[in-house]
Amino acid sequence: MRLWLTTSPDDFTSEFDDIEEMFKRGLSRLILWKRGRAGSPNASEGDYERWLMALPMEYRDSIWIRGTPDMAERLEVRGCVIDASVLAGEIPERWKRINCVALCRSLEQLESLPEWVAGALIGPVSQPQSVYEPVETVDFVNLADKLKDKNQQVIAFGGIDHENLAQIKELPLQGISVLGGIWNYADPVNAFIKLHRIVGR
Repeated sequence: MRLWLTTSPDDFTSEFDDIEEMFKRGLSRLILWKRGRAGSPNASEGDYERWLMALPMEYRDSIWIRGTPDMAERLEVRGCVIDASVLAGEIPERWKRINCVALCRSLEQLESLPEWVAGALIGPVSQPQSVYEPVETVDFVNLADKLKDKNQQVIAFGGIDHENLAQIKELPLQGISVLGGIWNYADPVNAFIKLHRIVGR
């Protein structure tokens, strides 16, 4: 199982130092997902470009951005995380050459993914620490059954931390993605090291 880290939605002072240190300590998959300006749910391509400029170029091969395959290609990152609903319709043929991870918020979305999609981010599997109101979570029992026949790598997200990781690890997953389980701690680097050790790689 692989550990994926999603960036904090808001920038903070030591963010780049912390992320560089995590890369040095074994981080191999980072999802760049920032809030946009003026209430927009996602940052713009320009915002992402400025953010990426603060990290050494060598790390871009380990970064997936929250956006389109075209944006990922222009920013020269490993791939993108895109809503599964977007991939359900007609898509440009060129998108199929980009490493796309589909964001699935239901088992139905997970089941209907096209074969060419590299992976699925499914969740939330537990109540996320980063939200203020309860959200609908994915059914654990049915999720285990649905995962058995998936060709894509499946990564669980939402509310995952040291406390519920043992339960999550029982699922036939290829990875977990963590946000609050790292960034909500006073020392996120230490939280990452501990979680990385438990996950295994």
